[in-house]
Amino acid sequence: MAIRKLILVAFFCWSCQSSPDSKGENIPTKQAISLGQQAEKNIQFLTLQLDDQPSANLYFLRAKNYAALHAYGLADQDLEKALRDNPGEPTYLALSSIIKQKVEDYATSIDRAKLVEITDLNSARNNLLLVQNYFATKQMSLGRIYLKKIDAGLLPATDKPILKAVKDYSVSDSARLYTLMDEKPSDESPLVYLYYDYALERLSSLRYQELILASLKKYPMDPLFMRHWARFLVKMEKYSQAASVYKQVLKVYPRTKSLVAELVYMDLARQGKLPSKRTESESDSLSVSSDSLSQN
Repeated sequence: MAIRKLILVAFFCWSCQSSPDSKGENIPTKQAISLGQQAEKNIQFLTLQLDDQPSANLYFLRAKNYAALHAYGLADQDLEKALRDNPGEPTYLALSSIIKQKVEDYATSIDRAKLVEITDLNSARNNLLLVQNYFATKQMSLGRIYLKKIDAGLLPATDKPILKAVKDYSVSDSARLYTLMDEKPSDESPLVYLYYDYALERLSSLRYQELILASLKKYPMDPLFMRHWARFLVKMEKYSQAASVYKQVLKVYPRTKSLVAELVYMDLARQGKLPSKRTESESDSLSVSSDSLSQN
């Protein structure tokens, strides 16, 4: 109890420098937790605090750190708890609108982004999020309205490629859209998921496996990377391993319509009820080891 109280005191004092607890371990600083630096350590620390004294702010902070690890489903769960206790907090709503999009709950993402729109947190990034949500739900007219509201100069450099992508999508110019896919975007960019969709049928199996496993190694809790890995395993007719990966996805991600569709597709493929279409040469085939990331 003495150690636990010491940690609690340190947490609420928010010292500028990390300070050692009685075991000599550094307690994360306020800045490290807020920015998601050393997110795994921060999550362990915040979980201790939540065990002792749950609060909306602690759930929000842990959600930010889950988001830094791309653990979107777990971040979503924590944000729901934070908003349950403090439903009108703009910073909670802003992060939740982003995470809801990641877990394909576009309607809730739109609702919460619209609430953010009327606060001081309204921004070009919030408008860009609304554009993506409206396009994802085929509400093209609304998406174009919000697209016109975006001042590109107010967007960070990391969001400029996303703005270009939605502009190309808005005019149905898939050729221009896929010029963004000539090279793999960074694992931190939302465009990386579009790249993996695009590349599944266009890259060699060996290259695709190399890239997706590298992304999973960097973000092993990312359910979208897991899903792309599972889709690849289905393509390679590794159905048992694909099923293992999907089980991991379901632990950290809600059972959305698109995810259910993937599971049905896998089951049909396993039963041989889909037309066979193997265009790659035998030299490009590969075996996926049973102790691969699908078992993590």
